[in-house]
Amino acid sequence: MKREMKQKTKSTILLTILVVIYLCLEILTAVFDMKGYQSFNGVLMAFKYGVCLLMISSSQRRGTLVGILLMIISGLLLLRVVIMTQYLGLLPGVFNMIFYIITLYVISLDFKKKEKENVTDMLTGDLNRRGLYKLLRGKIDNESPFALVCVNLDNFKAINDNYGHGYGDKLLCEVSRRIEKKVGNLGTVARIGGAEYIVCLEDEKIAESFANELLDIIKEKVSITDNDMTIDCYLICYAGVTLYPKDADTAENLIKNVDIALNEAVGRKAKTACVFDEKMADVLKRQLEVERYIKDALEKDYFFTVYQPQYEMEGKKLRGFESLLRLRLPDGTMISPGEFIPIAEKGNLILQIDDYVLKRVMKEFKPIVEQNKDVMVSVNVSAKNIGNSTFIPTIKRILEETGFPPTNLEIEITEYCMVTSIDTTVDNINALRTLGVEVALDDFGTGYTSLNYVSKLPINLIKIDKSLIDDITNNDNSREFAHLVISMGHIMDCHVIAEGVEDTKQLQLLREDGCDYVQGYVWGKPLGYEAAKDIALN
Repeated sequence: MKREMKQKTKSTILLTILVVIYLCLEILTAVFDMKGYQSFNGVLMAFKYGVCLLMISSSQRRGTLVGILLMIISGLLLLRVVIMTQYLGLLPGVFNMIFYIITLYVISLDFKKKEKENVTDMLTGDLNRRGLYKLLRGKIDNESPFALVCVNLDNFKAINDNYGHGYGDKLLCEVSRRIEKKVGNLGTVARIGGAEYIVCLEDEKIAESFANELLDIIKEKVSITDNDMTIDCYLICYAGVTLYPKDADTAENLIKNVDIALNEAVGRKAKTACVFDEKMADVLKRQLEVERYIKDALEKDYFFTVYQPQYEMEGKKLRGFESLLRLRLPDGTMISPGEFIPIAEKGNLILQIDDYVLKRVMKEFKPIVEQNKDVMVSVNVSAKNIGNSTFIPTIKRILEETGFPPTNLEIEITEYCMVTSIDTTVDNINALRTLGVEVALDDFGTGYTSLNYVSKLPINLIKIDKSLIDDITNNDNSREFAHLVISMGHIMDCHVIAEGVEDTKQLQLLREDGCDYVQGYVWGKPLGYEAAKDIALN
């Protein structure tokens, strides 16, 4: 608000100075006319025209009005001199003045057009981010309450990537049309990012209900036609809401708050809009803090790895180890993987973490596998990485740098990779198998898997998620489901390992169901490197 007032004051002062300069030139023109120095009038007119151009650039609306008005007055005064003196030699000056007025008007229209382009999203015709900030600052200056509703299309990128930008652009325009129709005269629509819209709503009291109704409208089927082909899309979208002046009193903080509310909705996969409160801001503050810890850990080596043993069900023979990443700050504080991994996955930090773990594990386990060639070591890789075209070159580089044998390495991927970049994921898994690296599907049964996709993946191992193991001793449905997963794994020609096995009764049931391997506290907790080495070599 203060910045807007300061800018307006600066513009007014500059315009006033230019008007004074123009009037001085006008007085000088009158003096030259009285003394018969009309030959200088053309030069003075050019200067006055230049001053008017500066007026337009300093303040498009007011500068244009003042500049053209002054030029008209000057033209009338010059015409008056021609009439009174009947000196026709001044007539060209009159025509020049008319020409100057017309050009000033045309230039002002061009300024207006460019100013509109600067605040307009060229695809949808809605306001862009700059236009939204300008709107918000004006409304804050008026001190009238309003609300912001931010909507994000969560699966837009997948649609855009799979069908092309032609469909993507038309989809964005259709969503914009739906939002505009719903908003009507209730507010203003802005598109501030690839698939993110903000509605500035005049009545803050209806903001939450309005946002929920808007979500329902956007989620309705969208049919898009491009190149004579029509596709039907169902959008996944989330919404956040913030209020002025309740939540913030600046445009910057309002945008930040509505983003926080939106992120809360995305994080909770909320079907309704999330309304900003201070607790959300505290969560964001913690996320930024942990993100800084992650960056420091990568730079200063605060990370360390532990290894949980995996055993064959029959005979309790060691199969290998799953590497698990831990973060310990210099003061001894431990940051849980359950906290720092999701934060890292929101950006590209997870890719750096994956590289760090792969390098560390291969370096640490190389002397172990040289002495015990049967030991496998498993490394978890994010869905972002396994679906990335740079992943295989990275794996090859690390294998070459460390000299680690690929046949002793197992890459663990999650079911979530099945819903992101499926083609690249399959290509990368095939490339890993060609290298001799084994691939395990982790967290199997947690809800993302398409059996159609999984059955086609060239994986070696299926890991039953701990959540499916916990109740098998006291819940018949859980027991049957675990048995079904084991059977499916064997049908797919995969081995099956149960994670999180904590007692002998669970162990016995899994043995009866034909589970191949076991991992959990019942036979082994995560160990430091030296302890894992002792088990592997003894």
